[in-house]
Amino acid sequence: MIMKIRCGWVLDLVTGEGKKDKDIIVKDGKIDEISNVEGVVGQGDVDLSELYILPGFVDAHNHLCFDVGDEIQQIGEHLGYQALVGAKNARVALLSGVTTVRDAGERGYVDFAVKRGINEGLIPGPRLLAAGPGIMRTGGHMWYMGEESDGEAEVRKTARRQLKAGVDFVKIFVSGGATSHLTGTVTPEMTKEEIETMIYEAHTAGKKIGAHTHGGEAATWAIEAGVDAVEHGCFLTEEQLLMMRECGTWLVVTSGIQRAIRDCAGNSAFMREKAGAAYANYLSVVRRAVELGISLAVGNDTNHGCIAEEIAFLERAGMERRAALLAATLGGASLCGIEEEIGTLDIGKEADLIAFEQDPLTAAPRELVPVWVIRSGKVMKNPVGVCS
Repeated sequence: MIMKIRCGWVLDLVTGEGKKDKDIIVKDGKIDEISNVEGVVGQGDVDLSELYILPGFVDAHNHLCFDVGDEIQQIGEHLGYQALVGAKNARVALLSGVTTVRDAGERGYVDFAVKRGINEGLIPGPRLLAAGPGIMRTGGHMWYMGEESDGEAEVRKTARRQLKAGVDFVKIFVSGGATSHLTGTVTPEMTKEEIETMIYEAHTAGKKIGAHTHGGEAATWAIEAGVDAVEHGCFLTEEQLLMMRECGTWLVVTSGIQRAIRDCAGNSAFMREKAGAAYANYLSVVRRAVELGISLAVGNDTNHGCIAEEIAFLERAGMERRAALLAATLGGASLCGIEEEIGTLDIGKEADLIAFEQDPLTAAPRELVPVWVIRSGKVMKNPVGVCS
């Protein structure tokens, strides 16, 4: 199938160049040609001639199947219900301009069901990379979601079992978090040897691995062992950030979820206090990461549909808007290892486009919600709403 997308401004976030009045020719869901406008916009084509075009956003850390609030109660629901929640949040992500989601953990591989539903056209949603249930120690952070494993032999077997199941990447929880009631935010929850074992297994299988950690000793162990991404990292130290730069470790910035947990009246007092402290410290950490040139991607976690909030946070941390948008597009694609497929608007890549009424390089953050979303050449959102 061939279609023409007539664009007002195509914004190249890598070079900063804006290309005016371009036609993007899409063939079988991929960008086949980018040329100067020619002819008319025919039936079956898309007219975005008054709009600004970017590649689709990448939400590099999400949990589609639950929301901010009582996580234990939500994740204890029947897996069928969790799949429905995942479908709802996939739609929310799509509306915000997200065309790819890296789902960082769900109970019972329910993310596999959501992914299949999206791929088979049963529900509208972004492209989905699924980690399945995360791996944590018995009683560790998010124990109610993942596979509790203790000791080198057990974590090795769990990692291998998940790789056998077909996870797109491996997710481990190596220290505490805001919603943990048994340990502190930076308390190590796995041994150095356990962390090294799981990283080895993921990399041996050719898969990337991300570690939930806000800091502390476990973050150092994970970085030293070659983890691909630190997820969150609200209390990372100068030494750890320097180590990340040296090792090429990604930082996935998730500021909005800390704020959302802090502000959720229904959350326990300890959760709100821990998230508030993490949020208060986070800006200085990310500011230093920006100064050091650490590779950044952004994620909404369960603060669904709020990529614009993460872009605004990166700006507060010292990034220019173009760099912040690049983190939310090519950054996420590169972290996922699919930068040859998505992340920029280049010939041969998936036709993932989002269109704005105002220039996203200068618009207020609240305006960074697209009016059109196209994923692999299919219109998923137009000014009327979501297209199934």
